Amino acid sequence: MATNNVASSVKFNDLCKVFETICKAKKRDKDSVLVDFIKTYKTQAEHLKATSPNCSTSFYPVLRLILPQVERERGPYGLKEFTLAKRLIKILCLPPEGTEATRLTNSRTSGAQNKDFADAAYWVLRKYFLVDSKLSISDVNEYLDRIAENHGNNDPRGADDQLYKLFQETSAEEQKWLIRIILKDLHLGMGQDRILRLYHPDAADLFSSNNDLCKICETLTDPSVRLHEIEIAIFVPFRPMLSQRCDVVQFNKVFSGNVKMYVETKFDGERFQLHMENGQFKYFSKNGYDYTSTYGSDFTNGIFTPLLKNSFKKDVWKIILDGEMMGWNKSTKKFGSKAMNFDVKHTKTSHVHQPCLCVFDILLLNDDVLTNRPLKDRLLLLDTVLNPVQGTIMISHRKEITSKSAVLDALNASMDREEEGIVFKDVMSLYKPNNRYAGWWKMKLEYFENVMSDLDVIVMGGYYGEGRHRNQIAGFLVAVKDSSTDNEHYISFARIASGLSNEELQTIENNLGPHWKKLNEGDPEEHGLEWGKEKPDLWIPPNKSCVLQVRASELMRSSDFKTEWTLRFPRIQKIRLDKHYNDCLTLTELLELINSAKYVKKLTKRHLELDDLKLTEKERKHSRRDVHIEQQPVEQKSSLLDEYEFCVLTGSEAWKKDDIEIEIRENGGTVVRNEGTNTLCILVGDDHPRIETCKQYDAPYDLVKVEWLRSILDAQEFKMYTPKDMLHISKKTKEQFSINYDKYGNTYTEEDTLSSIQDIIPQVEKMNDFVYLTPSEVVVLEQELKFSNPINVFKNVVAYFYRFGRNFKLDVADVQSPTLEEMEFRFLGGTISNIINYRVTLIINESDDVKRREILEYLTEIGNTQAKIVNKEFINKTLQEIKTAL
Repeated sequence: MATNNVASSVKFNDLCKVFETICKAKKRDKDSVLVDFIKTYKTQAEHLKATSPNCSTSFYPVLRLILPQVERERGPYGLKEFTLAKRLIKILCLPPEGTEATRLTNSRTSGAQNKDFADAAYWVLRKYFLVDSKLSISDVNEYLDRIAENHGNNDPRGADDQLYKLFQETSAEEQKWLIRIILKDLHLGMGQDRILRLYHPDAADLFSSNNDLCKICETLTDPSVRLHEIEIAIFVPFRPMLSQRCDVVQFNKVFSGNVKMYVETKFDGERFQLHMENGQFKYFSKNGYDYTSTYGSDFTNGIFTPLLKNSFKKDVWKIILDGEMMGWNKSTKKFGSKAMNFDVKHTKTSHVHQPCLCVFDILLLNDDVLTNRPLKDRLLLLDTVLNPVQGTIMISHRKEITSKSAVLDALNASMDREEEGIVFKDVMSLYKPNNRYAGWWKMKLEYFENVMSDLDVIVMGGYYGEGRHRNQIAGFLVAVKDSSTDNEHYISFARIASGLSNEELQTIENNLGPHWKKLNEGDPEEHGLEWGKEKPDLWIPPNKSCVLQVRASELMRSSDFKTEWTLRFPRIQKIRLDKHYNDCLTLTELLELINSAKYVKKLTKRHLELDDLKLTEKERKHSRRDVHIEQQPVEQKSSLLDEYEFCVLTGSEAWKKDDIEIEIRENGGTVVRNEGTNTLCILVGDDHPRIETCKQYDAPYDLVKVEWLRSILDAQEFKMYTPKDMLHISKKTKEQFSINYDKYGNTYTEEDTLSSIQDIIPQVEKMNDFVYLTPSEVVVLEQELKFSNPINVFKNVVAYFYRFGRNFKLDVADVQSPTLEEMEFRFLGGTISNIINYRVTLIINESDDVKRREILEYLTEIGNTQAKIVNKEFINKTLQEIKTAL
């Protein structure tokens, strides 16, 4: 094992203790735990450096264990939860169908309240590995390197051998953290950027540009020395600086004082970076994909680089430019947009559009990295290094402004030119890769109210979402009404999947959920629905649907929808449950709105004015759309539920949802359709898919059985719900419950009764959260509790049960079914042996005389003087005595 580095002198067990402390610490205290460890590590490194000047003091060996999910030097281990469980079963020689093996292989579905697989494994491993190891952090890294190397060499036996050796040298608690490192998720409750910034204030920024933990530790060694220039390297892609969306609130914040800004056109193309050194080129997209083969690596190949001859000044031999790759119409001498159905990344020389790079920043010039210079200085340099060529490489036009009105003038002028919007930038801003909050803002008219033509469309279909919305309808196919036919007819217009909060999605689900139909259920055409190439996952009859108010930047031609037009960047603004389903946009109105033969039609209806920017932040926050519930007046019978707000998800056969809501209001409570910050809980009667969704994604609200409400209404005494009343518990309520209840729902503050214990047993069984104690652990527990189990009368007794034909001298497994007496003996705490040996203290004979002499002779022969011989009635008699005593 390596010794010439500080990681060899720090125990892995010390790091595991830090992990444990971080997990148990409150959110605000986690940082200090890790910071203290980093300081201790660096202090140890300084001492080692003083005695061994050539030793390595890098924090990288530790950081790659703290952030295994982003570590790239070590290859994959080929171990996921299930395969790791199988390896552990093999290492421990566990019976494959045994309880412990099942706990490992079914850790997710067993119902146990484990944090993760590693936590489940720990409760098995702790019986077999007890002593802390002496392995260092360097040792652990070498083991993990060999496991990954063997996996990469397709040597699973070698990988298993290294894993076995690693586990032989570590304790159960260390193995828990090793498993999390191998599975690349430590569950520390701290994000990646947060951990990096605790190591060095600039670490997260540097990582965003190079994704290299080792380089971070080599470059950033002293937190007091800041990284003044993000390292930009030629022919290495980086994630570009981004613009922050600027709406009313943000606009007023930015222009609250004296500022100087550059205003530029917001280009509607593809973000690209150009790298050039000595006539060799590379092109990278926003996400780091290499398009050099398309655009050309030098002046002799590609669709773009040959056009750049003589575009650079003679003294420029190395350069990195940031800009937007646009499509330049060679006939009209104008830029196109992405809405015109062409892809600037795949144009050909025969196309009407050719690539044109609109440059708006320079990051490297010859050997100078420029990212730490103010924008105004960078742009002065940019003006001196290029020979712009119209339609090929152009410098973005910029104008310096200092007032709100100047920004509005620029935005309105952009609208008149039918452009996407504007970008304005702080003239002193530094270039920070992958940062959206460093002094650049983007502004479009659709970010503001009453300056765009919002459209009312009807929902005709739905799409299942992804991620946390995968079991929920989260996208919609919307339609316009075709009034040219006598019957109601709706044709597809656009697909929309943004703009609604979780609460608003639930509002739509509450209203449309019962009426969704699969594509093979019924005939949409019979209901007047017609779509084009784009088809939904589910459809809905118009008279069961609702109207959505949507906003988009523009209309564009599309062959995917029946209207042959669709919306670009659509966003749902409101759910219009107040509108009749057929009171939506008509095809005639849509065509009048377009009134043009162009491919793209902007949806702006007027210029933005200063008065549009007077909304306060408070008004902005208050502008979310809530759907009003029409409620009939009720006679209030009590004030039991005064000041409590409820959301009723479902009722039951015995208690309908409407009746529940009426009784809540009769007793002084408030009913809302969508839960909010003031909602006490969501009440659930019958099963609902949302219950599983809430559990899966740890929703921030409580789901409570309606039986709880029934009980307090019947008693007319308000008592807060308890764990046994819950279908899902929010994080906040869990914290409150943890003060008064254990994880099985058993209270700390009240005496246990037989009834309360019986109530929690099903919960223990459901969690499969049994702890199997060894005999020695049972003895210790009984001593601590000063308790002796009156049933375990044979606790320390080893018995041999003689049957006809049995050879008491040979240790042969008994294949016969156990007798009643044997089962009773085990029930009373005894241990049964298959042979008479020195450990046997009781021999149960079938009768007093059978084999008695032969057994006594054998006992004398083996020196066993403690064993007593009794008949089988002795067991039954003992059991009856215990029953009588209890």
